[in-house]
Amino acid sequence: MNASVSAGARALAARVLGADRVLITGASGWVGRTALDLLAPLGLPTLPVAGRARTISVGGREIDCRIWDDDEVAAFAPTVVLDCAFLTRDRVADMLLADYVATNRILTERLVFAAKLPGVRLALTVSSGAAVYPHDAFDGPLEDNPYGYLKREAEQLLAQAAGESGAVPVVARAWSISGAHVQKPRGYALGSMILDADAGAIRIMARRPVFRRYVLAEELLALGLAEGSVGPATIDSGGELVEMAELAAHVAAVVRPDAEITRGDIDPHDPDRYHSDGLDWEKLCQRWGLVSGQLDYQIAITARGVLGRRQ
Repeated sequence: MNASVSAGARALAARVLGADRVLITGASGWVGRTALDLLAPLGLPTLPVAGRARTISVGGREIDCRIWDDDEVAAFAPTVVLDCAFLTRDRVADMLLADYVATNRILTERLVFAAKLPGVRLALTVSSGAAVYPHDAFDGPLEDNPYGYLKREAEQLLAQAAGESGAVPVVARAWSISGAHVQKPRGYALGSMILDADAGAIRIMARRPVFRRYVLAEELLALGLAEGSVGPATIDSGGELVEMAELAAHVAAVVRPDAEITRGDIDPHDPDRYHSDGLDWEKLCQRWGLVSGQLDYQIAITARGVLGRRQ
């Protein structure tokens, strides 16, 4: 397998995009790079925006990322906005909360600006399950769940902006995703297991059951684009339900079958269940004829990116 994104996701994106002009924010991050790779074969005019001007390599192509400029974005005249820009949850620990909040709110202001531009027909923001799990983030103070609270805020501000402009708003909530363009793989269970398996041993640190569902990042984007072609949508990522021990076994089987898997005693009480019910995801895949990648396929694509960048 040589692909860095799934063929099914690429085919679906090609079906639902026409002569569009695509603005991608957060283009140098995991989901932004995935969007660039997903859409590259379509040859659509694309404006990639990142936190700093830089050239990145995606899918064997060198892509120049621009910094945000209101005038340049307006002059580009996008018809589709893919908003992938946000400081992730882990950044809360190494920043002042006020700075974290201010930075993410600036990014949300840019999303609102773009969604209100004339000619924008669809504006998709990549959100998170943290916006609604374990409850709606707005039910508590910002300090309790800054990442989820600000993601929920972005969801609502996008809906308001789209209501004013006539653009179709799409919220694509990534609960747990996979894919070749993951950045900082040590920050994620799947990425860490791939690196550890390659080194010969996976140690599961969780001392309670941990359940997740994984889908490829490009599938979430493609379904968001598809649903947005017919109307407003909120999409929660789904996938096969796995506990970390099952995930480790799958990773070892794909990456290095002789890798040792170890784990200490676990307390079965209070399991960690950060995932959607998966039902809406299955319905959407059926609606659009998308065969969502099985877990081993996802692991293989993710490992290709994670391990390939070390070579």
